[in-house]
Amino acid sequence: MESLHSAEQGTGVSPAWGEKDSQVFIDLGRVFTPGRDEICDAFIHLLPVERDESFTVVDIACGQAWLSEAILRAYPRARVVALDGSETMLSMAVWLTREFPGRITLQGFRFEDEVFEDQIEGEVHAFVSSLAIHHLDAPGKQRLFQRLHRRLAAGGALLICDLIQPQHKAVQRYFVKAWDAITKQLSLAQTGSLVAYEQFLREEWNYYVTMADPIDQPSPLSEQLTWLAQAGFESVDAFWLKAGHAIYGGYKSGF
Repeated sequence: MESLHSAEQGTGVSPAWGEKDSQVFIDLGRVFTPGRDEICDAFIHLLPVERDESFTVVDIACGQAWLSEAILRAYPRARVVALDGSETMLSMAVWLTREFPGRITLQGFRFEDEVFEDQIEGEVHAFVSSLAIHHLDAPGKQRLFQRLHRRLAAGGALLICDLIQPQHKAVQRYFVKAWDAITKQLSLAQTGSLVAYEQFLREEWNYYVTMADPIDQPSPLSEQLTWLAQAGFESVDAFWLKAGHAIYGGYKSGF
């Protein structure tokens, strides 16, 4: 749900996300996302680099660039190319990353453009993405994993945080309950009221309640791990899971 450029049918991306959705997520993303601080911490520690290394990360569908900002802050010699299809998100990203002039490049892209990664100059040491790839259908995810593996430098990583498709009704019910409970807790902790939680319910943000929104096409975690391995990634694994949101990925051989 982080961001999505309007797309045409048949591209593997569903048209639905608009600038209004972007603004809602800018305003309330920290409440609507289970464990954003935990997600940032996981990405930072899973990158296959040392703190003082110089390297390039591409943040796919960066949204307001909260993950890009965390990486730039943690790694003083890192460079980030942050891609998004929402003008609203990119405008916010400029402000959020204002402390890092010369270290971040913000640019628009379209998920359905299956050569966007080839337009990035230089070596890419990691691709990261948060809450976006579930907008691709299953074949679209498989093609993306294959393309990103080819584009990565040796020893690089693909790290994803995303919604996953539950494989059983009991799991779906648990994801609904867990996401609602976490959002209620975050609403109180971060805003001092339940107003944000009530908006979460009113806008039916919890995908797992009906799993019917055409914009959302999450795939089972087990299948995505298989697709990553088939694309050539090694040490493929899931690293974190909370309320239907998982961090998973793999590494490219350094030889």
